[in-house]
Amino acid sequence: MLLKNIKLMGGAGVDVRILGAHIVQIAPSLCPTEGEKVLEGKGLTLLPSLVDLGVFLHNLQATTYAALKAQAFKGGVGTLMGIDLEPLYSLHEPEMQPLDFKEAEDNLENTTAKEAQKAKDPICLHPLNAKQRLQNLSKIVSSLSSPACLYIYNLEGQKLLPALDYAKMLNLPLVCGVRGYEGRPTLGIADSTPLAYKLGLPSVSPLIQIKEVGKYASMALHIQRDTMLDSVVEMDALNIAASLKSLGAPLFVQTPLHHLILTESVYRTYEPRFKILPPLQSKEKQKALHKALKGGQIDMLTSLHYTRPPKAQDIFEEAPFGMHCIESSFSLAYTYLVQTGLVSLERLIELMASTPAKFLRLNCGAVQEGKEARLMLVDLGGEEVVQNQHSPYYKESLKGVVRLVLQGEDIVYGA
Repeated sequence: MLLKNIKLMGGAGVDVRILGAHIVQIAPSLCPTEGEKVLEGKGLTLLPSLVDLGVFLHNLQATTYAALKAQAFKGGVGTLMGIDLEPLYSLHEPEMQPLDFKEAEDNLENTTAKEAQKAKDPICLHPLNAKQRLQNLSKIVSSLSSPACLYIYNLEGQKLLPALDYAKMLNLPLVCGVRGYEGRPTLGIADSTPLAYKLGLPSVSPLIQIKEVGKYASMALHIQRDTMLDSVVEMDALNIAASLKSLGAPLFVQTPLHHLILTESVYRTYEPRFKILPPLQSKEKQKALHKALKGGQIDMLTSLHYTRPPKAQDIFEEAPFGMHCIESSFSLAYTYLVQTGLVSLERLIELMASTPAKFLRLNCGAVQEGKEARLMLVDLGGEEVVQNQHSPYYKESLKGVVRLVLQGEDIVYGA
């Protein structure tokens, strides 16, 4: 396939040749070979499609994953990692007794893992199953055809150490959840601020995230295993991560896009579409996050998309956590981060494509010869109104419209 008349990120006009799954040539005025498909770029900007490592699944059905992928492609997300919520929602504490493999489950029996491998999406493995037993990760990893990582959440002592041994033995990067009261939607709804008190909303102490970040960052320094801290929004936690990085900890810090855009003031409406974990923060804390973003303390951004939309919940406190707007990922980031001058387009692609790909050792995230052709054509001057009623950005007009998404020579979104 030959892409004609496109622009690269810096504005240069080129043509790009794709053969199979990879970019094989980038140069001006390329001529099509005999029988080669030609796609007219019409002066649109060619970017690597986004890589989102913070997407949560309320079930593991193939139809759920297929619908998610369609939404993701619309938002320019070509690669995503779906994280099963069930083990996180378990209210059972890990049992402090000898490990038992008799109850081990094979994650590949569910359809989501199979669909993810077909899409060449990374697989997120939980060390414990829903019964809080250590899974037979060696067996599971040996049958995978996609890159994988190990998701650590609320683990201590006797359960944490074997999980870390597995990560080292199987060469798996670690993703550590530090969001707060996952699985308990009536707890920790708001940040600890006067507004939470005024609105009568249960609040969560910043110390919960700060403690978890300190624990996992120190762990990464000790075991020297690539570790991503997921959904970090507290400045003290960001500073701890920066300190441990300076000591040699191989850390990647991921922050939800929404905490850079929205503030806790939206909670005044009690609308479930704004309910997110970790909770949104004050304007002052958001300004500090903006400064941290500019200063390089944040490595990756995520949509923090949950597949279960907040269905017409009248009671805000009882609604499930989770944003529902992955179909606007690029436009949101471009409108609120690039157009406002917080980051450049080049930096945005680092945050949402190149660095997530690097963390999971994926050969994508850049428009370069030899890289996988996971790409999108974007109309940077275009505008589109958000139509998803479950989105916190419903009816907003966003700039930077994704027109086409490619996976190799396949057009997976757009005409």
